[in-house]
Amino acid sequence: MSQESDREAFADLMNTYAGPMRRLCAAYASGADREDLFQNIFLAVWRALPAFRGDSSPRTWLYRIAHNVALTWQRRDRRRQSRETALNEDVQPSAHMDLRTLALSQAIAAMSPGDRTLTLLWLEGLSAAEIEDVTGVKSATVAVRLSRIRKQLSPVEVTT
Repeated sequence: MSQESDREAFADLMNTYAGPMRRLCAAYASGADREDLFQNIFLAVWRALPAFRGDSSPRTWLYRIAHNVALTWQRRDRRRQSRETALNEDVQPSAHMDLRTLALSQAIAAMSPGDRTLTLLWLEGLSAAEIEDVTGVKSATVAVRLSRIRKQLSPVEVTT
């Protein structure tokens, strides 16, 4: 790829996936750290872009990078030990978020990192096969785990 085509491809990825990547970042970081993680993800994408051969879809490739960067981010920063508490406190209702959505967001934030990753990828519309490509977890295992997660999330009730 030429540098100009790399810039165009990068701009396309940013335009298409900025929202989903921000949602992924919200599951791994709180406050100002979210933006740092977001920037780290797209820095990694920029660095990896020249080596992208098209063996997978751009979406799967991007999510794999994002997943790996987020997990590395989480491991490196010892302040993440209180992540679940901070995320649960940080998820606050906004003008467009109803209480059920808030409860769901808090339930996802409280999940283990592996379950949270599977859930977020599924909510972003990735298939079990695509999730396998991103995480390395076999698609049959992904399907079983997502079934279990959906059952756990279905009774999420809103209490006022």
